[in-house]
Amino acid sequence: VHFSSPRVDLADFREVFAKAKHIAIITGAGVSAESGVPTFRGAGGFWRKWQAQELATPAAFARNPSRVWEFYHYRREVMLSKQPNPAHIAIAECERRLSKQGRSVVVITQNIDELHRKAGTKHLLEIHGSLFKTRCTNCGNVAANYKSPICPALAGKG
Repeated sequence: VHFSSPRVDLADFREVFAKAKHIAIITGAGVSAESGVPTFRGAGGFWRKWQAQELATPAAFARNPSRVWEFYHYRREVMLSKQPNPAHIAIAECERRLSKQGRSVVVITQNIDELHRKAGTKHLLEIHGSLFKTRCTNCGNVAANYKSPICPALAGKG
């Protein structure tokens, strides 16, 4: 559904939403910020002296794999202490309630923190992946990994 006016009447939205059979909820960094998750964009979007976006690429990994491993180790350590906030919980509850009515809900997120999953969201597309999945650069195998640190070589690294 697309509304042409920037000011949409809430009653109009509710009417359209009540009839919708297929709903997509799209989220980004803002939904996790309340949980204390650093956004890494805009002002303050640095880790050590590097811009976060410059480290989160295959080219950065090829140039300096140990730096990129340390960056992701830091992010994983931060995330292991974070919990879903009321927004994550409300989205998961919305999915549960609507699925009981035979309506489908999918959550599409840019976030890699898995907080939607922790909150109970079932139909989730993480378009940028997850901090807790690794992919082998040789065979392409993807595996979940929640160990801290992810490997012994990262113990004590910040």
